[in-house]
Amino acid sequence: MHLAIFLSLAVLCLIHAASSVEARPTTPSVIKLTKIDSAYWRATFSDPPLNLQGDAFFQDFYSIVDEITNNSDVKVVVFDSSSREFFSTHVDLINPLSHELWPGNGRYWDCITRLAKAPVLTIAAIRGRAYNAGAEIAAALDVRFGSKERAVLGQLEVGFGANPGGGGIEMLSRLTGRSRALEIVLGSDVMDADTAALYGSDQHDKRNLTTVGINRAIPDANFEKFVDSFARRVAGWDHFAIATAKTLINERTGFATSEQQQESFISFLAAASQGAVPVRLKAMARAGMQKDLRFETRFSQEELRFVGNGPWRT
Repeated sequence: MHLAIFLSLAVLCLIHAASSVEARPTTPSVIKLTKIDSAYWRATFSDPPLNLQGDAFFQDFYSIVDEITNNSDVKVVVFDSSSREFFSTHVDLINPLSHELWPGNGRYWDCITRLAKAPVLTIAAIRGRAYNAGAEIAAALDVRFGSKERAVLGQLEVGFGANPGGGGIEMLSRLTGRSRALEIVLGSDVMDADTAALYGSDQHDKRNLTTVGINRAIPDANFEKFVDSFARRVAGWDHFAIATAKTLINERTGFATSEQQQESFISFLAAASQGAVPVRLKAMARAGMQKDLRFETRFSQEELRFVGNGPWRT
């Protein structure tokens, strides 16, 4: 089916999933860019507590990617969060999303791919929950560090009847292999930092600790010092060496194409329009999805209340 049809389905089943909830106005500047120095920058998700991915988030993200990829001095960018609870959560499932901004637009994966190819190391510093689209953004960055006590990751879309559509299928399959990608996606549950750091991508060599969500789980008391020291260390190297090493590693490991990501997003929209899913999303919105912090922090458990065809108690 043509993409435009799926976009209209999304308007019906995702954007208006909770029509009884008033749309909040778009908040500008929800990602703050701080230039520590010319070589070391930080991009901070600053729309607490959820760091929801709506129009303002995507607009800021695209602008920051443009600035990173057009700057010849920056060598390392740390993506972190001002929220204690969340690194970033899912896309906005209640308020209208612009078709020029959301992950179904080619601009989204173009930005992800440009970051992957840029002569810049991107780091996800995760000190809270990274769910759904939040986990996908983290997975698309070059390196992921997680707080041992506070980082929690999850791809929870299957639990409400869809599939990951913002790169989760593509990135997890490459990072973890087929079996673990199936466990993570179909289990639709959360994973703490220790577990994420022990999930290896090489199924034949258990000594390989390349991870599903994070490179290392770091005690929270030392987390900021570790990330800052690592970023400053990389920022001190010659730019040519960083660029060359990253290019060679990219060539040997591969990266998902825009066509693959858009196929997953179209599948996400199709799944979200079928059967009980639109009604389920409305019920989840009435129960607190996207409004209630407790619901969002317990998203994987709250989903269990809405299995089957309903009706569900909200």
